[in-house]
Amino acid sequence: MTTGNAYSESSIDTIHQLVSSARQNAKSLRAQADEAARVQQVWEELKSFIERNWPLHIIALIEKEASLLRQMRNAGDPSIQAIEEIFRAAKGQADGLRYRLPKYLEDASKANSLHLDAESRHPRYSFYEGFFRVDVDDTKGIAKLSDNEGELAKFPADTGAIVSAIQREYARVFGRPFNGQSFIQKLRTQYLAVLKKENLADGTGLPIRSITRRLGKNEKGFRTDEFLLDLSRLVQEGPTIIDGYQIDLQQTKDTNQGMLLHGQAGRGYVGFITFRKG
Repeated sequence: MTTGNAYSESSIDTIHQLVSSARQNAKSLRAQADEAARVQQVWEELKSFIERNWPLHIIALIEKEASLLRQMRNAGDPSIQAIEEIFRAAKGQADGLRYRLPKYLEDASKANSLHLDAESRHPRYSFYEGFFRVDVDDTKGIAKLSDNEGELAKFPADTGAIVSAIQREYARVFGRPFNGQSFIQKLRTQYLAVLKKENLADGTGLPIRSITRRLGKNEKGFRTDEFLLDLSRLVQEGPTIIDGYQIDLQQTKDTNQGMLLHGQAGRGYVGFITFRKG
């Protein structure tokens, strides 16, 4: 059995230095790789925006990447000329976009089978009987997509981007299967759980938001706008009775605490929920 250390201190120190150097080199290479991947993503996004003819997205991306473009210019990269040409062309397209957006959006909605509400007027547009709203800030060239439960997205206000966002959110909210029996059972279960926690009697009116808050804590992926649509479907399609109890939704004037049901069910803000013995 060998005792002691057979290697000299200078050799060990050299190995320690190699390890430290390798770590620094690996860290530097990872940083370079991360930056290379980021730059790749920039050019892929720019290519995509050009192909989609989204001038406001092109402008926003190029302005965001001013530091990268400055580095390219300082390095004498010849591709900077093409990027500047694209930027100027996009600016030219964007300058008159706000005047043409109402017509563009109307045509795009028809082409993509989106329900643009007739009362839509620039700069506010609504879709699907007011379920979705798009507010356009002409000064900033930004569109804000929202529904009755809050803001969903903000992005440069290119017509195609607005259509894509509406399609995405419509599929998420309206594209889900609906089972009225399962939904009213969930409502009843959550209602009884809140009553038990607060030591209240069955039949007591509860704020509808107490149900959504509990679901938000206990149900993975819960979204209040999806809940809102399901509640609207339940009111219109039923069933409204479970285990001999009739669901009763009571209105409120408090627009912050209430929920505005969609479609024919939306006759006011629902503020409270109860189940009454039939």
